[in-house]
Amino acid sequence: MSDLGYNVVLLVLALRVLGPDALRLLRRLLGAGVRIGAAALAEHRTGQPANALPVGREEA
Repeated sequence: MSDLGYNVVLLVLALRVLGPDALRLLRRLLGAGVRIGAAALAEHRTGQPANALPVGREEA
């Protein structure tokens, strides 16, 4: 078998063996990034809804 053929077979085998674990790791990292981003957004909230009226005023 030529050197190129050997390398192709080796690469395909490595992707087949390590591919599912790599995809699972990527999904976990993306999920962690989403949780960190959501936590950062939650820290910047003022606690008052955008459509809330100021205190002491009534809707007409």
